[in-house]
Amino acid sequence: MRFDIFCHIVDHLGDAGVCLRLTRRLSLTHFSSSDHFTSSAKDHIRLFCDQPSLIEKIAGKEMLAELLANHVEILPWESAAQSLTANTLPDVVLETFSCQPPSNYSEQLRALHRPLMINVEYLSAEPWTATAHGLASAPSDPDGDLRYFYYPGLTPNSGGILQGQLPTMDSSLTQVPKSLEQTWCHTRPSSAAKKVCIFTYGGDKLKRLLDQMHASNLALDLLICDTPSMQTVQEWLGEPFKQAIWRNSLQCIPMPFIPQDDFDWLLLHCDLNFVRGEDSFVRAQWAGQAFVWDIYPQDHDAHLKKLSAFLDLFLKNASPNTQKTILEAMYWEDFCTWSKSLQAMSQHAMMWRQDLIQSQINGDLAIRLRQFILKKLKQG
Repeated sequence: MRFDIFCHIVDHLGDAGVCLRLTRRLSLTHFSSSDHFTSSAKDHIRLFCDQPSLIEKIAGKEMLAELLANHVEILPWESAAQSLTANTLPDVVLETFSCQPPSNYSEQLRALHRPLMINVEYLSAEPWTATAHGLASAPSDPDGDLRYFYYPGLTPNSGGILQGQLPTMDSSLTQVPKSLEQTWCHTRPSSAAKKVCIFTYGGDKLKRLLDQMHASNLALDLLICDTPSMQTVQEWLGEPFKQAIWRNSLQCIPMPFIPQDDFDWLLLHCDLNFVRGEDSFVRAQWAGQAFVWDIYPQDHDAHLKKLSAFLDLFLKNASPNTQKTILEAMYWEDFCTWSKSLQAMSQHAMMWRQDLIQSQINGDLAIRLRQFILKKLKQG
């Protein structure tokens, strides 16, 4: 089976992170040899990206070696058309987040071969996405391509979310990833301070949070990730932020850029995680720790509908007190109020994690997507 996956990075790291994780999961899941539609029983996956160096940076050396061993290529966006030969025609083209492949690639492919076209959309818990999941869109012009829309989701009747092998606290307590060793040595023991990952879009909302954390007098080690959050913290501190800086019981620690697997480890070992884009949002749920979603703002407050839809699912089985606490956190109300219930938030997060595992007992997004592909290819 041959896959061509297209990733156009709009901003920040979320699109790249999701596409990399999707590519990796597809390379680690397989059809049986009788299910292949190309001559080779091995899958070949090409990820075309307009910022391939960012994909490689997020992956890190170990993952890149793994991807190469599993017949994955990471290629520049503009090389797509030139890469088409009689031996490299894809069975499936995945357009992530409604991006459209280069026009010369599409034109050349249309003249040679008609692959299965699937648009893998953004994750949403909104109920309408389940009704639209898997539907086809007829082309507007006679020479256009029929494409299917695949909607990731958090329920069994959706496209699922990316899972894979999940880390556990017991198996990873003793070994700090190399990329985190120097940073981690600045943190205090768990008995002395809580560790908080700050991976947000920054801005005034984060400054208010920092004010509130400072006022709480709690012993907090804040691990500040990526440029928007770091710039905001530097403005709040009023001095260059190149090393760990203390403000009473608050310690702000600048984080180096770390590979995707190491970021997953970080989320698992923090007591509270502030996350933003789709990839970190999903990984925070798999970490089973208390988290707050800094959802990307959209016009007409469309993001608030997405947040509300997620919270309807996430809080369905929570106690009234836990619901109140998590709603205060998710809507960025005073940290001094809801931080008193971090333990209850973490307990609920772990229950939700178990619910997610159960909901995906028949496969995560990669496996469901493969099943969807197999069904459509057999239908012709």
